[in-house]
Amino acid sequence: ARRHTSSTAPDLSKKEFKKEKERLTTELHLLIQLRNEQRDHLIDFKESSNYNRTKPTQKKNPFYEQLRSTKNQVLSSVYKLEMGIIEAQENIQELNKWIDYFTNLHSQLLMEKNLKMSITQNQKNKEVEIDWALIEKYLVDLNLNGRTGADQQP
Repeated sequence: ARRHTSSTAPDLSKKEFKKEKERLTTELHLLIQLRNEQRDHLIDFKESSNYNRTKPTQKKNPFYEQLRSTKNQVLSSVYKLEMGIIEAQENIQELNKWIDYFTNLHSQLLMEKNLKMSITQNQKNKEVEIDWALIEKYLVDLNLNGRTGADQQP
């Protein structure tokens, strides 16, 4: 793309000059940014391809190899730990389900026990009431018998 600049610079007004300056500045920044990105990609490509394609006489850096090995071990350990965490979370969820189950079971057993106790207590109360009614009846009968006998003696 060819750029057309006016050969007569004094013909530009201040506004047009500012707009042209801003446009060119923006275009320059974009071009610099594009150049930097391409340079970074080229550097990355060269570094990875140089390492993978070493010359037969050139040895790989032993420190880099050790670092790479250590990195792989660390990543493996992290993966194992993450899997362990996931398994532990699943176990915790399962245990929470069992805890809820046994808590509900315990509550039901307590309610049944209380119900049986209240039924037993009601039955005992009824038995006591019946006993009291019988005792009262006997006392009344005795009292009546005692009065009739007392009436006959004089």
